[in-house]
Amino acid sequence: MDDADIRCFIIHLERARQRAHHVKTLLASTPYKTDIVPAVDGKDETFDATSFYKRSMIKPKYPFVLRGAEVATFLSHRKCWSRIVEEGLTAALILEDDVTLAKLEFENALSLALENIRQGDIVRLPVKRREHSLKDIAVNKSSTLFRPSKIGLGTQAQIVTYGAAKKLLSKTKKFDRPIDTYLQLFWEHNVRVLSVLPSGVSEISENLGGSLIGGKQPFWTKLKHEIQRPIYRFKIDRLVHKNTC
Repeated sequence: MDDADIRCFIIHLERARQRAHHVKTLLASTPYKTDIVPAVDGKDETFDATSFYKRSMIKPKYPFVLRGAEVATFLSHRKCWSRIVEEGLTAALILEDDVTLAKLEFENALSLALENIRQGDIVRLPVKRREHSLKDIAVNKSSTLFRPSKIGLGTQAQIVTYGAAKKLLSKTKKFDRPIDTYLQLFWEHNVRVLSVLPSGVSEISENLGGSLIGGKQPFWTKLKHEIQRPIYRFKIDRLVHKNTC
């Protein structure tokens, strides 16, 4: 894929001032013209999650109520998708503001992805090696681009093509689960999602004041989550198998 019309967007929550210096460092380390995209703030007094969030829209039912920060994170990525479409970009590298890039490894992974990506694809650059290959697409001296047997969680770094952005925008005018769990449902959004590992991308949120999504939960809420989470994962695994065969 020609990278002449590729941009980079860094999603940054403006009130997260402890991350501001790191964002400047990240700006200097990206290979493309880069814009900071102000993240949607789930704690803003004007924020209304009900305009976008609707429970139990898609099967399997997502068992947890989304927090405001999870809705805001989804909307922040939609802002980036909108810019890809509105500006007619071939694709964009979308980074969250708590990542760091290992230059050589990242450049190798990025080069491999761009040489083999198709219009309409997403390529994930995961921060952890948790995915297994269903089919290898391409290999270079240090990385492998592959179709995962199950799409992993996390949206810290992704290449999103114009075709994928347009399709995802039309599918997510309302949504019922976090963005990463939605992207696992490839049979729902019909976007080919690939991954490249190693990616050269690491997450350093703990060094930047911790996660902006997580928070302390009551004991009984945590216990309920521990019971419901494996049930939901089992349902996802079954649908992944059904729609892969």
